[in-house]
Amino acid sequence: MSGSERVMVFGAGGFLGSAICRLLAERGIEHRGFTRSTGDPHRRFDLASGHCYALDTQLGAYKPTVIVNAAAATHGDVLELTRGNVVAVQSLLSSMNGHASNARFVQIGSAAEYGGAPRGTSQGEQTELRPGAAYGFTKLAGSELVLRAQRNGADAVVLRSFNITGPGSPPSTLFGRVLRQLGTTDTIQLGSLEAWRDYVDVRDVAEAVLAVATAEGKLPPVLNVGSGKATLARDAINKLIEVSGTRTKIVEGEAHAGHAGSPADAVAWQQADTSLISKHLGWSSKIPLDQSLTDTWTARPRE
Repeated sequence: MSGSERVMVFGAGGFLGSAICRLLAERGIEHRGFTRSTGDPHRRFDLASGHCYALDTQLGAYKPTVIVNAAAATHGDVLELTRGNVVAVQSLLSSMNGHASNARFVQIGSAAEYGGAPRGTSQGEQTELRPGAAYGFTKLAGSELVLRAQRNGADAVVLRSFNITGPGSPPSTLFGRVLRQLGTTDTIQLGSLEAWRDYVDVRDVAEAVLAVATAEGKLPPVLNVGSGKATLARDAINKLIEVSGTRTKIVEGEAHAGHAGSPADAVAWQQADTSLISKHLGWSSKIPLDQSLTDTWTARPRE
């Protein structure tokens, strides 16, 4: 780390983006956050609909050494997902090419780009890409734009994060949705919990982003970020209920309306192979799932 980094974080008001900004502040790294919603301390800008000249002006004036794109659409119809995960990425890459071409670009990808894998196996960066739903397809399209820029000379890295959990989990996530109903109802209806997923705490993912942002030299174009261990979704939800001390009953049925993720019948198993990021950056997840769920409950929103 040179000590002269200037980091621009898009999606700074979101679950992961806010964790990245907190970590940058804790480490004393200069940064500027942008979000689609209004609110201090971040500036408002929508990558999918904002005028290119406004974005060019922001990059040209700030002269970032690192650009982190943590902005994404995680739910909605195909048009919303395309705008948030593809159009937004192209907008940012185009502006960077003209006004911050020497910056390192860090794209937050998703394990949804991989789709499912045979049970018991780990998915490495060279795994065949077979998304199981619209969210995965649009995230893959955004990542491919970044990788094309990388092949054409840009300093760009795609961090494919697996299922992010932890304090502040939003309602769009499984844990966030359950969290907001615990203690308010005797029964919670969810989709199938037969899926095995690799859950990784948001604070660990933020550490991985910072490691990439401050690393010297060329990095692999794609790096996985996960715990390296798959957990049955039902077991994770039961643990969250146990931590809450409630007697809530879970009823499994149809996925909730607006769900953009891959259902268990389409993607039954995911587990990250994190050997590449460990080799190049010495990163590994540090926060166990049980601790992450405990912290998620402790930090739950209260009326």
